[in-house]
Amino acid sequence: MRSIVVFIFAALFLVSCGSASSKPEEPAAQTGVQGNGGFSITLEKVDGGTFSFEEIRGKKHLVAAFWATWCEPCKQELKKLAEIYPEFSASVEFVGISTDTEEMIDKVNEFAAEAALPFPILVDPSGNTVSSIIPGGDSVPYMMVIDKNGTVVSRHSGYTPGDEEALKRELSELVTR
Repeated sequence: MRSIVVFIFAALFLVSCGSASSKPEEPAAQTGVQGNGGFSITLEKVDGGTFSFEEIRGKKHLVAAFWATWCEPCKQELKKLAEIYPEFSASVEFVGISTDTEEMIDKVNEFAAEAALPFPILVDPSGNTVSSIIPGGDSVPYMMVIDKNGTVVSRHSGYTPGDEEALKRELSELVTR
């Protein structure tokens, strides 16, 4: 009996893994990621104004790093992105997109200032845009690389020190295409 139960759990696990990997990661059209060439996002900057991908479409690629003030790996990643930003800023725009709630906007602004982040920090007070783009709604750190035409080139979930080296290689290849 015990072996049957183990077999059933193993089978369910394999089925769930298979179905998860076969699902496309592209969210539905209204989410901001609309398939090849359809990426679009417009969010408020924490220090005022707005950022829209449409302003750079056709001109610059985009690195969008989703993060939260409570997430230490996110903060480490943003600091590393700040270090590589000057190398790519002529052809790649970087943005940090906070998943924090409206009540945490002061903390978002405080971290951005303390870390001297050289790129825009965006906020989504309603959480609707961010939750529609990130698988699972709020799993951070999460990064997307979008080419200048709006095609999502890659997605990265999590952060381990050294990941920025792979990102540098990826961006170097992207800007030479």
